Amino acid sequence: MSIDIISAPFENPIHDAQQTFRALLSATSRPGTVVQLPLPRATPSPFTSALCSIALTLFDDTTTVWLDDALATKDVLRYLRFHTGATIVAEQSDAAFGVMADTRDLSDFGAFSVGDATYPDRSATLIVQLPSLTGGAEVTLAGPGIEHTTTVSPTGLPEGFWHWWNRNASRYPCGIDMIFTDGTAVMGLPRTTKASF
Repeated sequence: MSIDIISAPFENPIHDAQQTFRALLSATSRPGTVVQLPLPRATPSPFTSALCSIALTLFDDTTTVWLDDALATKDVLRYLRFHTGATIVAEQSDAAFGVMADTRDLSDFGAFSVGDATYPDRSATLIVQLPSLTGGAEVTLAGPGIEHTTTVSPTGLPEGFWHWWNRNASRYPCGIDMIFTDGTAVMGLPRTTKASF
């Protein structure tokens, strides 16, 4: 890994992290809305700029993170440890955040913590790299943060994903939350959102 990547997170770390947090808050409070992120100057392959922005904003030394095999490279691990101090875990059930680029792992997102009736906030958030947030089969979303309904069309999700998602939503107040990214922007999918297709 280039020393430039290690030493170059955000151009303006405090401002850009604040802007990224606001963008993530906007995306998760308005499910299905595509929101652009501030992007760092350099990234460790195969982590995209958006994944780095999210990590630099949400991860710290109290955070447990699971990476799929496609992302768990030496360069990515070094970057995350250097810039965030996050603990990388081997088991999905131990992770506060799961980060994945191989969407086949989404067939088993029930392996992540969904919280419990007493502590539903102890569930995981999955951050998923997709080819695009538009251009796929249309799906209608409804739930809090959506006035009536909204239509989304992310590409790269495995067959059956939306069925699995609705089962997750039916567990509310337990369940996982998701953030989709195409490398530069994000789309939030909180557990309160239901899909029809």
